[in-house]
Amino acid sequence: MPNQLTQQKTHRLWTFQSIRSVQELKSNGILRAGWDRYLPTGYFIKSYQWMVNQMADRNIRCHDHAPIWAWHSCQSYKQGPKLVDARALLSDMDLIDGIQTIEFECPAQLVLLSHYGIWNSLLDIFYSDRDAAVIDQQTQKKLFETARKNFRKYDCIQATLPYLKLEWVKDIRDLNLRPNDWDYQPEEDV
Repeated sequence: MPNQLTQQKTHRLWTFQSIRSVQELKSNGILRAGWDRYLPTGYFIKSYQWMVNQMADRNIRCHDHAPIWAWHSCQSYKQGPKLVDARALLSDMDLIDGIQTIEFECPAQLVLLSHYGIWNSLLDIFYSDRDAAVIDQQTQKKLFETARKNFRKYDCIQATLPYLKLEWVKDIRDLNLRPNDWDYQPEEDV
């Protein structure tokens, strides 16, 4: 009998997770992100809650959890991230604590894809208008236009999902980056 996952549409994704989170995934068979990872007054909370609301509008429920963030496409459509992408996102403190790349394939109906560049512009809005960030409809529409026909070279598409299951994992590997090391191979796969 065929695997149920092979009978439905899936997305191949990549996520950077702390070694602690990878251990949690391996121990529990599922990884959920806690809101306690973020400062309660930080603008990330408001922006991430906004994204959770966008997910809920599309019947993707995080319940009381923050979303898991991953990559769908980096610089080419459906291409995984490179070390340069990881270095741009991760601090030296993250690297000291240890980061691994999880490559996985999950049901498409659990994933909300969005344009990473536009998302970063939205973060600026949440940062500057912390109390009343307003995202216009045109920007929202562009944020979620992630079909191949809308993809341009060097774009990046991020993914948010409510959880990550161990059964979806294809590979877990160490990230070849060290703190204070800027002499790495930027185009190396993660």
